[in-house]
Amino acid sequence: MSTSSRADSSAGFVSLVGAGPWDPALLTLAGRDRLARADVVIADYLVNPALLVHCRPDAEIIQRSRGPGSRRGPGPSLRQDAINELLADRAGRGLRVVRLKGGDPMVFGRGSEEAEYLRERDIPYEFVPGVSAAIAAPEAAGIPITQRHHTPSVSFISGYEAYEKSGRAVGWEHMARHGGTLVLMMSVRNCRQNAERLIAAGKDPATPAALIRWGTRGVQRTIVAPLAQIADRAEEQGLRPPAVLVVGSVVDLRARIHWFEQRPLFGRRVVVTRAAHQAGELLQQLAARGADAVAFPCLAVAPPADPAALAEAARALPGYDGVILSSPNGVRAWFKGLIEDAGLDARALAGKRVAAIGTGTARACLAFGVRPDLVPTRARAEGLIESLRERDLLRARWLHVRADTGRALLGAAIREAGGDYRLVVGYRTIRPHVSELLLNSLRPPSHGYGHEGMDAICFASGKTARHFLESIDEGLKDTLGPDAGKTLLRETGAKLIALGPVTAAAIESMGLRVDVVSAAFTDEAMVDAVIQALAPSRA
Repeated sequence: MSTSSRADSSAGFVSLVGAGPWDPALLTLAGRDRLARADVVIADYLVNPALLVHCRPDAEIIQRSRGPGSRRGPGPSLRQDAINELLADRAGRGLRVVRLKGGDPMVFGRGSEEAEYLRERDIPYEFVPGVSAAIAAPEAAGIPITQRHHTPSVSFISGYEAYEKSGRAVGWEHMARHGGTLVLMMSVRNCRQNAERLIAAGKDPATPAALIRWGTRGVQRTIVAPLAQIADRAEEQGLRPPAVLVVGSVVDLRARIHWFEQRPLFGRRVVVTRAAHQAGELLQQLAARGADAVAFPCLAVAPPADPAALAEAARALPGYDGVILSSPNGVRAWFKGLIEDAGLDARALAGKRVAAIGTGTARACLAFGVRPDLVPTRARAEGLIESLRERDLLRARWLHVRADTGRALLGAAIREAGGDYRLVVGYRTIRPHVSELLLNSLRPPSHGYGHEGMDAICFASGKTARHFLESIDEGLKDTLGPDAGKTLLRETGAKLIALGPVTAAAIESMGLRVDVVSAAFTDEAMVDAVIQALAPSRA
C-alpha cells in the first residue's frame, strides 16, 4: 500500500480501496478492515452492496448508481467533482472515509485524480489495492490471459474514448501485432469500433474474442465469436455494460476449462434478508455456489428500551440456576450487560447452567469463553422445553435473554412445571432503511434498465419476512401499488425459503407460500434449501 504523510492529521483520513470485481469473497483483508473502521463509505455502482455488511451500523453509506458512459439506472448519480468534494468535506470533519471503487482504484479508475485532489488540500490518504476485473473476469470465464502454448504477454487497454479525447490514443498497430492477449476494459459501447481498428491495424479478423459481462458475479455472461463478429453477437444478445473484451487465441481454452457456469446456483439471484452484520457468511456460501447473492437487510439490532435491566439481571444471577440465550444477538447483549454494565465477567456463571437455542447461539457463547450446557437438537423453544423436561430442569429458576418480541411458550412451560422464569429484553429488532437503488434492483428486468429481479428469498424469521414486505410496500408503492410487496413476489415468481418450521408458519400466516423449509438451522442447510428450490428448474 502507498500512504501519504500526516496520517495522524485532525483532518481525518481517506482510504482509496479496491473492492474487487464483484464476488464478495475477493475483497482483500485490508479492504475489509478499512470498511469495518470507516465513518463514511462512498462507493461506486460497480461495487457489490454485499460488501457493505462489513461496515459499522452507524456508518454513512453513499453509493452512486452508475459509472461514466453508462445509461442511467435508479438511484443517485454523482459526478466526479461531487465525489471529490464529498471526500474532502467528510475528511475535513475529522472522519475516516473509505472511497470504495470497483476492481482496483489505479487500474482505469480515477483513484490517482482523487488522491491529487486530496493532496492539494493536505488531506492524508492511502491506496488499498483490489483485484482487477481485467484479470478476474477472464479467469471466471475460463480464459487464461497468458498461457505458455499461446502467449507470454498481455496488454490492458481502455476501450473507452475518453483517453483519445485527451490526446492519448491507443497504439492500435502495436497492439494488433505485438500486444499478446488484449484485454479491453469498458468495451461494450465501442466494441464494434475497437474491433474494426484492430483489424485495420493488422489483427486477423478470425482471432478468437470474448465479451464477459459482470465477471465473477452470479449473472455473469460470456459471448465468444471471431473478432470480426463479436460486436454483432453482442448486439444480437443485447449485452450491456459492464463488460471486458478479451482478444487472443487463449479464448479457445474456455471450451475446455470453463468452470464458473457449472456451479448449481449459477444465474440465480438470491436475496438474503438477515441483519447486515449477520449476513456475510450466508452471502459468501451462496456466491461460492454460483448465485448472485443480494444483501437486503430486513433487521437491525437496537438497544433495549430499558438498558439497565440487563445489568440488574446480571447482578441478580446468584438467585437463578441458569441462563437461557435465544440468539447470537442475545448472547452479545447478555455479556455486554454482564461485563461492561455490571462489572462482572464469565466467572459469574460458575455453577450456573447455560442453555443456547441453536448452534449459532452456542458458537456465540464460545466466543466469550462459555460452553453451553444445553443445545437442543431442535433449535426452537419446543426443542429446549423437551431438553429441559428430559433433564428434570423445567422446575429450575431460569433467566431468559432474548429480543423484544417472541413466543411465550418457554416461560409458560417453565411456570407450569413449577419453575421460576424471568424474561429480560436484551435488544430490540427494528426495520432498517433500504436504499432506492437496492429496492429497484429487485424489480423484474421487464421493468427497464437497472432492474434485475430475484429468484429466491431467504428468511430466517417471520419478522424478516414482514419487514421485507413493509420495505417493498413503502419504497415501491408509487409504481407497484399499495400491496407492492406481494405484487413484486408475484411478478418475479421468487421462491421463498424459510429457516425452520416456525419461520415457515409465520410466513404462511401472511398469506405467502413457502417453497422450501431448511432441514437444519445452519447456513449450509439454508444453501441446500435454495439449491433444492432452484437447481432442478435451472435453465
